[in-house]
Amino acid sequence: MVKVAAAQIEVTKNTLKNLDKIIEFIKKAASKKVDIVCFPEASLVHSKNKKTLKNIPIKKYIDIIKKSCKENKIHCIFGTNVLEGNKIYNSAFLIDDKGKVIYRYNKVNLWVTEKEKVNGKKNKVVKTKFGKIGIIICWDMAYPEYVKKLGKQGAWIIFCPSYVINYKRELGSYEQIPYVRAFENSAYFVYNDAFAKDTVKYSYICGPSRIYSKIRGKEGMIIADLDHRKVLGLRKRYGLV
Repeated sequence: MVKVAAAQIEVTKNTLKNLDKIIEFIKKAASKKVDIVCFPEASLVHSKNKKTLKNIPIKKYIDIIKKSCKENKIHCIFGTNVLEGNKIYNSAFLIDDKGKVIYRYNKVNLWVTEKEKVNGKKNKVVKTKFGKIGIIICWDMAYPEYVKKLGKQGAWIIFCPSYVINYKRELGSYEQIPYVRAFENSAYFVYNDAFAKDTVKYSYICGPSRIYSKIRGKEGMIIADLDHRKVLGLRKRYGLV
């Protein structure tokens, strides 16, 4: 059994404010005995301006998150924009409970407004002490075969940090995608939106057959206990992955 949390926190252009919020919710999750807490897409550095990004000491801020994970003995997934050379990547970092970055994923399937960013090239499952997990970012989940590669590689939990802008169209269908991805991969899916003026503000933790916890329209954190044996049984029965 693994206890996971999705922290639907406020994401702003103020990186220090975002960092404080991440640290605050790492502590809150640890107090609830959470094993892995997930934060939204670009929850640390939300800016896409190269001049602004050059002046942000991103390594220093990531080190602060690493230290907090170690002190609170918790795994953490968070999103951030990263400037490397002259290229901007939309990245997600996985930090373990010893304060080490064990995986960094660069978003492959960029949304149409992310023209200033560079696509990531690949993804893979991550081996953790909880078993194999997968990480994607927001619009990645619109590509079923892309997500299914993680399921076929053995990911039994898939985390999806997101910043879903509310365009007020196709919301009904878009909100069902995580549930469908959970079903077709016989896996748990942790869909983690940001709390901001322009977002949908809807996060939930679901499995192939039910939604375990959800939050909408407010800042907060949802938690669920996930049982590896349940999805293993479904994988044998359905044979989808």
